[in-house]
Amino acid sequence: MKKRLLIGGAVAIGLLLIVGAVFAMSAWNDVNRVSIEPEDGPVAQPETESGDGVTVDDADETESLQEMEVILLVGSDSRDHLASVQGFGEFGGQRADVVMVFIRPADGSRAALLSLPRDLLVDNVCKSGGEHRLNDALQGCGTLNGPTALTRTVEDVIGHDIDHFALIDLAGFQEAVDAVGGYEICLERPVRDQRAQLELPAGCTQATGAETLAWLRSRSTQELTEDGWRVMPGVNDLTRNERQRAFLLSMMGQLSDFGSPTAVADVAQVIAPFVTVDSELSFIDAVNLAWTLRDLSRGNIDELEIPVSDATTESGAAVLVAGVDIADLVDDYLAPEIAEEPGGAFAG
Repeated sequence: MKKRLLIGGAVAIGLLLIVGAVFAMSAWNDVNRVSIEPEDGPVAQPETESGDGVTVDDADETESLQEMEVILLVGSDSRDHLASVQGFGEFGGQRADVVMVFIRPADGSRAALLSLPRDLLVDNVCKSGGEHRLNDALQGCGTLNGPTALTRTVEDVIGHDIDHFALIDLAGFQEAVDAVGGYEICLERPVRDQRAQLELPAGCTQATGAETLAWLRSRSTQELTEDGWRVMPGVNDLTRNERQRAFLLSMMGQLSDFGSPTAVADVAQVIAPFVTVDSELSFIDAVNLAWTLRDLSRGNIDELEIPVSDATTESGAAVLVAGVDIADLVDDYLAPEIAEEPGGAFAG
C-alpha cells in the first residue's frame, strides 16, 4: 500500500539490472542520466550530550550512523509520455508524486523503507526561509535541476546524505506493470474514482498498468455499499502512500520469479527509456542494488512511519506537517541503542 506509483526508480532499475551485462547492458544504455550537484558541506550529523550536560560530537556514534547506503526512489507525475492526460490534469514539467527513501545498513541488518508524503511541508532549498510541498522540489530552481533540488531537500529532512537517485515517470510506470504481467488488487467491494478513471470490481483483479496507476493515485476512492456509492473511510494522501508502498514491495517480490535473464532483459528494454538515475550510479552499483531489492518483501524490510497532521499555509495551500523530527526517526532506526540510552541524543 505505500507508494509513488513506484515501481519507482528502484523497481525499474531492479528489472533492468538484475542480470549481468550481457543481457542488460543494452537496456542500461537507454536509461537517462542526471547530475546531482552536492552541497558544499556534508549533512550535519547528530550531537550528543556528555555526562556534564555539555553538547559534544561523539565520533563513534556518528560513524555508526554513516555506515549505510541511502537511495532516493522517486515517481514523477510528468505527463510527457502519457497518451492522454484525462484524469491526471494538465501540468507542465514534473513533480514528485512518489518519494521513498531506501536505507540499507552496511552491517547487513534489515533494510528500511521510508515514504515521504508528497504534500509534506518542507524547507525550500531554493528560497531562504521559505517552505513548500515536498513534491514541488522536483521542479528545481535557478541553477539547480529538479533531481538535485529534491535530493537536497530529502537530505535536509532525513539528516543524511543520499548516495543515489532513481526516478521513473508515470508512462514508464504503466509500461512496467504491463511488462511484468499486471498487478493484483484485491477488494471487498467494487470501487471507482471518476477523476482518476478508476473502476475495479470486488474480488481480485490482475490490473493493467493504467488500472494500477489509477488505484495508486486515487484520492477520492468510492466503494459500492448496500446504500450506494460512498467515499471509502479514511482515504487521503496517506492512503495513497500505503497503497504505493505495498505495490513497491509486491513488485520487488516478482523480480525473483523471472525464468531467465533474457526475460528480464526483455522487460528492461520496455522500461529503460522512462528511467532516470544519477550519473554516479555505475552499472555494477545498479546490479548490486538490484540483487538486494529482489529479495525484499514485507517480511524482511522495516517500514518507517511518519505521523502527520493536516495544516494550511498562509497562502491557503493544504499541506501535511510531520509530528516528529524525521531525522531523529531515521537515526533511531539506525542506532536504537543510542536512542534508548538515558540522556542519549534521541531519548524521548
